[in-house]
Amino acid sequence: MTNQSDMQLEGQVAIVTGGGSGIGRATCHALARHGAHVVVVDLDQGRIDDVVAELPQPAVNGRPHFGLACNVGSERDMREMAERTLQRFERIDMLVTCAGILRGKGSPPKPLAQISTDEWDQVIDTNLKGMFLSNRAVLPAMMKQRQGNIVNVSSVSGKEGRAHDAPYCASKFGVIGMSESLAEEVRNNGIRVQILCPDAVATPFWEQNAPVPMPTNALAAERVADLIVFMLALPEDTMLVSPVIAPFRTRRRAAAKTSAA
Repeated sequence: MTNQSDMQLEGQVAIVTGGGSGIGRATCHALARHGAHVVVVDLDQGRIDDVVAELPQPAVNGRPHFGLACNVGSERDMREMAERTLQRFERIDMLVTCAGILRGKGSPPKPLAQISTDEWDQVIDTNLKGMFLSNRAVLPAMMKQRQGNIVNVSSVSGKEGRAHDAPYCASKFGVIGMSESLAEEVRNNGIRVQILCPDAVATPFWEQNAPVPMPTNALAAERVADLIVFMLALPEDTMLVSPVIAPFRTRRRAAAKTSAA
């Protein structure tokens, strides 16, 4: 049976940054299942190739998915991302920004007083500057089309600061502010900008959080991807305002754990 998401997304062109793993990878799969043409953007060419090979090919227009090894923090790379997508598909309908890091490479959780300028810059350049550059890169095409859909992935840490994660929280608060500003700027151009704030998600992202363990009830990345698809497929006159997606502990689960003990 064809559902509303299939009808809304079939044949559309979607760019997913951070598409090689975690929420980005799950989003690439979800969009492909609903008939979209997917452009997988990631730093790692091997991960890109794996994802592209896994995706079901679109039935409309017959142009296969493809991937680009790009750094979202590079103005040149983001410009090339948009240009090559337009060369391939002649339009850009959707952008989902999943690329992000929790902290500087090899850096454990630490208080702000111990964070180096380099660590700060790594996080801000990827999470906030990268969001700005990727959004800006697709806007000319969307404005020309007078149609477009952007979902910027922030975090619950963009709504409430958390100890030992100052750069990450600052970047995710910034993503919300930038996205809300952009949404007001481009709504009259037929472009919808939405923000999603996931709580704990079971992805390789948590490897950056060592020695803090992953929560036992962390969401599957596929649940977040399902909500992203829902947001993209909403009617043109509707949007979700900074929704949070979080694990839900049912009584049944709690009872099962109690009886098992």
